Amino acid sequence: MTVETTGVPDQLAEAMVGMMVKGSTLAQIAATVGLPIPVCHERMSAHLDSMATSMSVVQMRMLQLRRLEQILPVLYEQAMSGDFATQGKNIKNLIDLIREITELMDLKKDRLRDEQVRLTQAQTQMVLATVDTLRIEMLDKVREMLNSGATLADIESMWNGTFSEVAATAVEKNSGAMIQVGQGAGPVELTPI
Repeated sequence: MTVETTGVPDQLAEAMVGMMVKGSTLAQIAATVGLPIPVCHERMSAHLDSMATSMSVVQMRMLQLRRLEQILPVLYEQAMSGDFATQGKNIKNLIDLIREITELMDLKKDRLRDEQVRLTQAQTQMVLATVDTLRIEMLDKVREMLNSGATLADIESMWNGTFSEVAATAVEKNSGAMIQVGQGAGPVELTPI
């Protein structure tokens, strides 16, 4: 693939990118083509940007899967018909290809562990929401008492008598929250019922 600059393919940029792929540094490429380093960098960047695809990650994954699936029957036939000539390399290549497909499709992921992490996050958020509710309600009660001219003894008495009641209400308020788990679950958010 070549970059078009004002209608003319930029074959030099493609060649410079090829040199970098083979391990040349930008300074070595600039010396080879006789251009300043910033010019080489700019042309190579433009070439690489023009090669960017507009396909989504899912589309690229499915395209890659299709490529691998086309190789699979060939390797399978070679491995099953006898791998004496290649000294077992086709069987190894077949296993490597199957591993590559497994990794590409994210089949090795431990879904149970992921769901346990999500549930732990939800429990933590529930505890924090409960504590926050408790803090706000108790702070409001203390402010009311201070505005009405209550003494420290009155506030302590209210606190000792009301804290457990407000805490129980806060826990009850957040206990009905639900979390979505499984495939397609979004970020952890508590949804009160």
